[in-house]
Amino acid sequence: MSNPFFGSSSPHEPAEEITEETIFSGQPAIFILPTHLPIDMLHETENKLVRYGGILTYDITEATIILGKISQKKRAALELRSRGVWTEEIPIGFESPSTISQPDEQPPPKRRKTRTTNSAVNAGIELVDLSTESESEEDGVRSRHDPGKHLIQPPKEPENTVTLLKVEWLDHSIAAGRALPWDSFVVYKGQKTARPTPVTPAKSPSHKVPSAILQRAKEDAASQPSSDASKYFHTRRSKEPPDGIGSQRQPPTLYRQTTSEHDEVLPLPPQPDWVRDQVLYSCMRSVPLHPPNEEFISQLVKIRRIRELTLDEIGVRAYSTSIAAISAYPHVIRRPSEILSLPGCEAKIANLFAEFQQHGGCKHTDDDGTVAAANALETDPVLRVLDTFNRIWGVGAKTARDFYYHRGWRDLDDIVEHGWNSLSRVQQIGVKFFDEFQEGVSRRESEKIAETIRRHANKVRPEADDKIECIIVGGYRRGKELSGDVDVILTHRDEDITHSLVVDVVASLEAELYVTHTLALHLTSSHREQQTLPYRGDETGKHFDSLDKALVVWQDPNFEGSSPTNPQDSSNRKKNPNHHKRVDIIISPWHTVGCAVLGWSGDTTFQRDLRRYVKKAHSWKFDSSGVRERTTGGQVLDLEHGGETWEERERLLMERLGIGWRPPQERCTR
Repeated sequence: MSNPFFGSSSPHEPAEEITEETIFSGQPAIFILPTHLPIDMLHETENKLVRYGGILTYDITEATIILGKISQKKRAALELRSRGVWTEEIPIGFESPSTISQPDEQPPPKRRKTRTTNSAVNAGIELVDLSTESESEEDGVRSRHDPGKHLIQPPKEPENTVTLLKVEWLDHSIAAGRALPWDSFVVYKGQKTARPTPVTPAKSPSHKVPSAILQRAKEDAASQPSSDASKYFHTRRSKEPPDGIGSQRQPPTLYRQTTSEHDEVLPLPPQPDWVRDQVLYSCMRSVPLHPPNEEFISQLVKIRRIRELTLDEIGVRAYSTSIAAISAYPHVIRRPSEILSLPGCEAKIANLFAEFQQHGGCKHTDDDGTVAAANALETDPVLRVLDTFNRIWGVGAKTARDFYYHRGWRDLDDIVEHGWNSLSRVQQIGVKFFDEFQEGVSRRESEKIAETIRRHANKVRPEADDKIECIIVGGYRRGKELSGDVDVILTHRDEDITHSLVVDVVASLEAELYVTHTLALHLTSSHREQQTLPYRGDETGKHFDSLDKALVVWQDPNFEGSSPTNPQDSSNRKKNPNHHKRVDIIISPWHTVGCAVLGWSGDTTFQRDLRRYVKKAHSWKFDSSGVRERTTGGQVLDLEHGGETWEERERLLMERLGIGWRPPQERCTR
């Protein structure tokens, strides 16, 4: 009985006989391109190839033939390049003398089968040595069938070529009972070329490995016994990195403290109190927008970004803690041992800093320091695509990975061409305005938008006597020159004014064409009569923000050629050239406005540590709608009483929470 994975024939079957299991036995190694192939169809195609004697490889660099659901040459070349195979196109139909088949050529005489004690080989199972291949092996895979034994042979291809065929070639060949000529199925043929060398810091002579050592290592690897055939496919799969990354991954480097570091006579700067006392919570430290070690922090932020894209939540939290601590450190770090003294920073971060120093960091040179692990965000093709997808509004890291791995999309054009109708409405908006959203919003624009929102809020609530306040929070309040979006909080001392206010404000802004799309509209607070969120155990992250809010797309309707008196008049109106922006409108009742402003003014790590500290120190639960006791059944605590303005109420809240007051420009934990 044939093996469903290897397609082997009976041990007593003559190797020379052509059967359905040997249709593709004379073909070189084949890679199945997953792009546009549903996962079940991909597995079915792989099984068919193996069942009929083909050599399936999961390493595209080993393949001479690639089967894919691709019809365009440019797209085929791009797919190869995205997987690390760089080529120059060979015009289809061009044949060098070495590739022209000889019609009168006779098959070589049959050779006697070699006896072997390996039962797997006798059963026709293909054995593959997965150790380092010798330089003479082109694909690292030997077929159990000698192509010279068959009457039907594919034309001999020049070395280092790759041919992408339509996947239909497989089914048509199976139906014909033989491997059909490629001619009518070729989409793209290319000559492999060297990958462009990225600009990397020069290595010291100590990093060079003598060629004799490399040659001896290859010879040793070639002498190793073949791996177990039963593990063939599992091993081949393991060669492909699980996340598609790794081609840029550098081996870990062990950095040791140098003699000069031990002998350094300059004393370390005085430690801040939070370092000496090992204060773990970033909400209890001052963190400026531009700290002294900003260049090294930017490298850590890139590594954290990679952890986000690979769904490593623990890694994200660990790097966030380290980044917040280094951001708060008021001195330029001169040696790795300083990092070890910071709370939340371990040897891994110290090693990264040593690498950063080795490549020019913390020196008065024109070169910025770099870390190999951070470079992958720009150099690894898979991470670049995931990063782009994740920046689409409405697309998280998991969805970005689904776009790449399951749907086979590689850029925004793929999404528009192949998956537009499968996107949610907000994702379609995110793709449509992708470039405009990436531009961000300046401080002047933020102020202008906030004033417009304040004016419309007072317009829809005339009983407010023009006393509805509009507070710009988010990155603007922390001092950023350019924010990703605009976050504003509307509040009034009369809770009847703020009840359901967000609905009327958005309607008014839509009527004057300021709001072009409403991405989300929540009345969570109004539905519970604007009271503090009820205490429901430890659902800290799930209900961190529970206020009324609208997430909208903003476009200034005023431009040259527009009608200032009637913006809805579309007659003879030119297309609005103003770019679209992201705006969040939040509504807070006055009695907890301090919690709302505090909750929307700090960076992510600041907010996370604020909730952790309040829970640990007081057994309270903090939310942007208020503070509740955890041990008394959820009693509401009024920690803002006595504050006459929203600024005073925020200050009193921070002091009574026990974290102490610090201005928003010192809450930049990143």
